[in-house]
Amino acid sequence: MSEAVTENHGPVSVTIEDGVAVVLVDSPPVNAMGKAVLEGLGEVAARLHKDESVRVVVLTGGGTKAFMAGADISEFEQLRAAPGGMEKHSAWAGGVLAAWADLPQPVIAAVQASAVGGGLEIALTADIILSEPTAKFGLPEVKLGLIPGGGGTQRLPRRIGAQVAMELMFLGSVIDAARAEQLGLVNRLSEPGSVVEDARAMARKIAGHPRIAVQALKRATHEDLSAALVTEREIFLEVTQSEDFREGFSAFVEKRAPQFSHR
Repeated sequence: MSEAVTENHGPVSVTIEDGVAVVLVDSPPVNAMGKAVLEGLGEVAARLHKDESVRVVVLTGGGTKAFMAGADISEFEQLRAAPGGMEKHSAWAGGVLAAWADLPQPVIAAVQASAVGGGLEIALTADIILSEPTAKFGLPEVKLGLIPGGGGTQRLPRRIGAQVAMELMFLGSVIDAARAEQLGLVNRLSEPGSVVEDARAMARKIAGHPRIAVQALKRATHEDLSAALVTEREIFLEVTQSEDFREGFSAFVEKRAPQFSHR
């Protein structure tokens, strides 16, 4: 047994022990993927990518409100106002999520609270998803006049099948953990309060297998998503120019029902 070592990267910490890295995003109240969280996630991914002593990674969030949430609303408003702000941010955020998806180690997402929007998109970069029974899952961006822009349109269909994924995204549905497990989005449900420990236990088992063979399995089963993700980002940015996105975003901020014009 090696001694646990913890490093802090802003609101993102990584604790490494016996070949398992537990990455915790703790940015109250909902672990929104604002600048500080994305920077921390990017730094941790780069650090883990080159560390051969880390054989499995567990990713989880702090608190009980959200595993992770999407963009910080206050920062999002600034991005919309700045020339080229959305384009630059979308490329950067997409790169951070891609770095997580491209980690050579198996990644287990321990979803301790709801993973909706951007939170589900980061969970989908993991190879295995474990969940608390009370968590919710969904990509409801269409209700804002938007589409998922962090890989959701590509990774969700690959996880649960195109037809079911399209239904969920077209309707903007948010489903419970039991339904997510039924669809294969979630590998298994934990007993209440146990998901992180369950993920650690699974990680320790995987870490006991030969690193080279485990990482070869991951490489062999991952498809190249690069071109599809570029297309998704282009479409995402196109949609951000629509009148309906402006209305949907304003309605969300003002906590009212949107009045879409379909333009």
